[in-house]
Amino acid sequence: MLRIWGRLSSVNVQKVVWCAHELSLDHERIDVGGAFGGVDTPEFKAMNPNGMIPVIEDGLDDAGDTRFVLWESNAIVRYLS
Repeated sequence: MLRIWGRLSSVNVQKVVWCAHELSLDHERIDVGGAFGGVDTPEFKAMNPNGMIPVIEDGLDDAGDTRFVLWESNAIVRYLS
């Protein structure tokens, strides 16, 4: 399952969510950034050292282990398509 990290008030996150919907991808979104905070945590910085949204985790297995992490909305949209 695809996991999208970011808040919906971000245009860049909206772009990624829109792409996932258009491609009918099963996904979940986790609110981080802005008023939600969370981008300065060690766990988030391990995914994106820039501390910015959006970030995706793709290829989660049954144990929840991630196989692929990507950030930057344009790169994510190209990857998903």
